[in-house]
Amino acid sequence: MVTWRHRMARLSEPGARRAFGRAWLAICVAGAIITLGLAGGQHFFIVTAIWLVCIFVPVRIAVESLHTFGPRLHDALHRDMQHRPDRYDTREHLTVMVELLYEREVKLPRLSPPGFGGKVIDAAVGLCHRISGRGAGPLGVSRVVTTCSALLDRWVGAIAAGECGTPPSSGSAAAELSFVGGSNGASPPTLWDPTASVQDQWVALRAVAGLGALTKVLIAVYEDSTGQHLEGGTALRTVADAAMDYVDQVGLRLDGPPWETVPGAPLALPQDLVARLAETWMAFCQAPSPAPRRLKTFIEAMPE
Repeated sequence: MVTWRHRMARLSEPGARRAFGRAWLAICVAGAIITLGLAGGQHFFIVTAIWLVCIFVPVRIAVESLHTFGPRLHDALHRDMQHRPDRYDTREHLTVMVELLYEREVKLPRLSPPGFGGKVIDAAVGLCHRISGRGAGPLGVSRVVTTCSALLDRWVGAIAAGECGTPPSSGSAAAELSFVGGSNGASPPTLWDPTASVQDQWVALRAVAGLGALTKVLIAVYEDSTGQHLEGGTALRTVADAAMDYVDQVGLRLDGPPWETVPGAPLALPQDLVARLAETWMAFCQAPSPAPRRLKTFIEAMPE
């Protein structure tokens, strides 16, 4: 029941309706071709009219009506789920809760593309589902939060160093992100280049924004599932919010204060892990949705 209601609620989103429309059109075209084949190629007009007028159009109109009905179904599903003791027991329940917590916690920067929140939700669901499947529980969520916030702090530090024209020192966060090489000796694409085009810079900035949003959602999942505040959670939320603000400041060329590391943010991450996580996350954020293989690569790169 929850799965059906959730899928219906998702059709309130324009992107989901367009995807369904394309799939439904392909199904109807295939059905018409099969019907014509069974009829020996006769009655072309009648077969086409039946599949178009009697099958495709009514379903398409019904789906488009979810533009107004879907949000109400969406809100009702969230209200029902948030007080259930089994709200994190299945992937479907987890997805509903992550959507709810995302709406409560996150306000994406202005440079985020339409539908970008869906990528954050997919990543949070994927990470939490893996943690649950391996029995790590809330402790596993807290470890992922620590890793994400450490990566976020280092990545923004690299951007800030580049924007200030400060050459990254050996072993610094900026050096690790901007100049690290791959395990096979090849250099990956620079994760922040202040001389790059605006389009290339926005790829990295959007990834940073998504990482900040992901961190906030995972903190909320931990606190909602345990009923306790995450230790250091306030500082980590502050880092995530500041990072998303800074992304807009850099990407839109706005006036604002320079980036400052927030006290209490975790800083210790191995250099190779920083590079692997940053590259896989940016690849996922850059790919057209839903990009399940790239998401899987990022999730597998995340330490347990």
